[in-house]
Amino acid sequence: MNAGDVRQAKVDVAIGYEQRADAAAAAVLRSLIDVVAFNIDGAIVGHDAEYLHQLRIAVRRSRTVQRQFRGVFPALELPGLRADFRWLQRATGTARDLDVHVEEFAQLAELVPESQRAALEPLRVTLVARRLDAREQLARALRSQRLQELLADWERLLESLVELPVDDRPAAERSIGSLTGERVSAVYGRMLRMGEAIGPHSPAESYHELRKRGKDLRYLLELFGVPLFDHDVVAPLVRTLKGLQDLLGRHQDREVQVALVRSLADEVAALPGGPSACLAMGVLIERLAADEHAARREFPDRFRTLAGDEWRVQVAETFGRAESG
Repeated sequence: MNAGDVRQAKVDVAIGYEQRADAAAAAVLRSLIDVVAFNIDGAIVGHDAEYLHQLRIAVRRSRTVQRQFRGVFPALELPGLRADFRWLQRATGTARDLDVHVEEFAQLAELVPESQRAALEPLRVTLVARRLDAREQLARALRSQRLQELLADWERLLESLVELPVDDRPAAERSIGSLTGERVSAVYGRMLRMGEAIGPHSPAESYHELRKRGKDLRYLLELFGVPLFDHDVVAPLVRTLKGLQDLLGRHQDREVQVALVRSLADEVAALPGGPSACLAMGVLIERLAADEHAARREFPDRFRTLAGDEWRVQVAETFGRAESG
């Protein structure tokens, strides 16, 4: 396989505003599950990290639809499926994180003075070893019976969804346009409340939770907003949201990197060149922490763009008034 074989987690499914919500959601979700299935073998082989990356995006987007459109699914079946999708995301997370750490190690090393960059080689060696272990665990998860049963059960539900009774599916027969508008408004409103509550000394978890809700909003817009609503509103909103997400991602990445580098100190110290590496790692931790704090300082201005009166009015006029959710 090569990079050209990777199935992107983008969805190009024809849906209409008045289409039943369960039918439209099922069509989008079938496309996403095809992405997951297509990229499994490439993710196991591991020659190109993009396979795993696209697989995880498809899983995250599927989880957003399950969460935001839960009223279109059978109430008794959905919790178990959501738990299995959560397992799959967690089972693939460590390998993906280490893919990024190894592939972007050169950029990470540039944070320390040039005279100390070569000393970080034992850290790189340790990350590569951790990545190999993580990819072995990944391969076991992707070859597991649990994953095969998950894919089969999910595909079976999606194929039969519109034929199921609607007694426990209150949103099933709604139009996908009205449901999408309601959920976009609700998630946007929740983001406003969460962001306005964040201050300079807020815990990192507050930033992380806002980032999660931002992903929900972005995926709703990309999967359903693009085909159903005004492009001149949706596309700029996605770009504005992406700017905030990039900042929140940088904040989280730095926090994770600080914790990871600290956790590897003893292991690196035992390697040839370990003492010098640990000194350089101390400098790296300082630089990473400083950039994490810089992201916090930049947050109010970036959030203000999304939360400004212009976007509040645009979202209200396009999708409806924000609701709790």
